Amino acid sequence: MISRRSSSASGSRGAGRLLMWSAAAAVTCATLGLSGAVAANATTTKTAPATQAASPTGEKPKANLPYPRLDATNVVTGFTGELAETRTTGVIDTPVPDLFPNRSNHYTGSARRGNAWVFDSNNNRWVNLTPVFGNAFLYDIALAPSPSRPLVLTSATALAPITLPNTGDPAGLLRVSVRRADGRILFTDCTVSVVNPAIAGGRSFNEIPLSATNCSTASLLPTS
Repeated sequence: MISRRSSSASGSRGAGRLLMWSAAAAVTCATLGLSGAVAANATTTKTAPATQAASPTGEKPKANLPYPRLDATNVVTGFTGELAETRTTGVIDTPVPDLFPNRSNHYTGSARRGNAWVFDSNNNRWVNLTPVFGNAFLYDIALAPSPSRPLVLTSATALAPITLPNTGDPAGLLRVSVRRADGRILFTDCTVSVVNPAIAGGRSFNEIPLSATNCSTASLLPTS
């Protein structure tokens, strides 16, 4: 009798241990499964914009601000206007105006913490263009060469002095567009080339550093 009870008790204890082990294994598997799901989720694209780090001391915290927006473009900043000739019926007979670039500059824009900054690569410096837009809170930026019109002829065989934006090329002017906190979009055209005084005729331009003082008054784009 004693032997049978001992065997029964031992069997109960063994079954209990087996159940406990199974439960622990199930919990462990579930935990591992959750970790895998979390790891996989970490690699997916977030639907909401990530927020910036805490504001520096002295600045009011701004919640749910997106990371700085970036854009970049290249603009011809050094160039000469000349007349080229076209060939028709085997004879060179039609002078046409043409622009010959000799220098360009790469500009990178960053809208961060309400400010519009543009990096002038050739002059290795950041320029704050926020005042051009009335010191509004800005959170988006786009850069591009300003629209241009054709070179002007004074006669069939003479090229007029060049005035921006009459270059026929993405030259001399940088357009900076930004979005204000109220959603409105503004733009300005910044002059980055000036006439070379060493060459007569007003048809040769040199690069100048980007500056807020050389940007036009900001204008609003029409709403959709």
